[in-house]
Parts: sequence; C-alpha cells; structure tokens
Amino acid sequence: MGKRTLIGALIFVLLTSLGFSFSFGGGGPSIYYFPGGTLVGGLKNLNLPIVDTTAFESGIITFGGSGYGGVGNFYNGGFGFGGEKEYTVSSDKYMVTIAGGFGTGMHKLDFGNIALNTSLGIGGVDIEVARKVNENNVGLGNLQDGTLEGYLGANISYLALDIGANLSISFVPMCELSIGANAIAGYSFDGWLVNGKAMSIDQEQYRFLLTYNLYGGIAFGF
Repeated sequence: MGKRTLIGALIFVLLTSLGFSFSFGGGGPSIYYFPGGTLVGGLKNLNLPIVDTTAFESGIITFGGSGYGGVGNFYNGGFGFGGEKEYTVSSDKYMVTIAGGFGTGMHKLDFGNIALNTSLGIGGVDIEVARKVNENNVGLGNLQDGTLEGYLGANISYLALDIGANLSISFVPMCELSIGANAIAGYSFDGWLVNGKAMSIDQEQYRFLLTYNLYGGIAFGF
C-alpha cells in the first residue's frame, strides 16, 4: 500500500465522514505526536534502519484530522496524519517522514458535555528516511553534473490496525475538544525500498511496526 493510495483513501474517508458531521457526528483538525525511543523487546517506536537512533528519541509531530458519522453510540469515520522532521546524527542530516490514514469504527459513551470514545480501525502507515547530501550545492552546474543538494532515502509501507481511545469535552454548541492516543500495529510485505527496489539490509527486523501516538484536536458538528 503506497502513499498515494493511503492519501486517496484518507481523503475519501474524511469527506464521507464530514459530509454527515453536522447531523450525526463531527470532524476537524488534530495534532499527532509520535514519541521516539524504544518499546518492548528492543523494537523502536520509529523503526528506522539507522545505527545511531538516539537522535530520533524526540519523536515527530504530525498534522492531520478526523471525522465520524453515525447514529446512537456507534459511528464510522477515519483519521489521518502526516509530518516530517530533520535530525542530525554524527554531523549527518536525516529527514524522517511519517504519514498514515485509517478507516475506523467507534463506540461513544456520552456523559453530558463529556464523552469517552473507543475505536478500532484498519489502514496503513508510510515511513521514509533520507540523508541530506551535497548541502549548499544549488547551482545549475550542480544540476547538470548530478551533485545538486537533495535527499537520498528509502521508504517502507505497513498495512496496519489501530486501537484508539479519546476523551472529548463540549464547551460550546457544535464544538468539542478531544485528547487521546492510538496504538498501531502493522506489517510490511515489501520491506524497505529504494526507488521501488528492495534495500540490501536484513528486512526481517523491520517487517513489524508497533508504535503509538498522542493527539489533541477540535471537532465541529453534533
């Protein structure tokens, strides 16, 4: 599942959800934070093929949104995110990008102006890592001889499941604030690719993705 497929699916899910939001649900922008560091068993939260991973422990902030629509306490919808961050590792600069989209089913429990939401979804996550090369080479001659500044990198795509929970508070009519978390587990069939070709690394240690994010956002609708 490539990035274009994910983005297309995400746009469809969000537009479908928001089309019903003003009568049966809600939707709006969110900020998602993916922490770095290590999870259980040495599996890195940002599972990158970089030897020195300490620089990546600050994680990545991404931007996206969510939408849902339904009747009663059960809803369908989706959410998506995308962001990038440049890191320095032993004087080398790397750009790490993460993007994803999920269609979800959600159960909502209302307690007046406060609601507890749990969700289960399926979708995908794309991660790219690229090293910055030929910094400050921005001349026409650099373009002609192949030494132009740019990024050389690889990407991996995961088919993934998501389990989420959030707490939302309605403070004015048709508007609510929400905070929550998503746990994401994925599997990559192709592994790390360079221009569509398999990268020459031990792919098996990168097949599985186990990560999570924390997020906050605002939604409109009722």
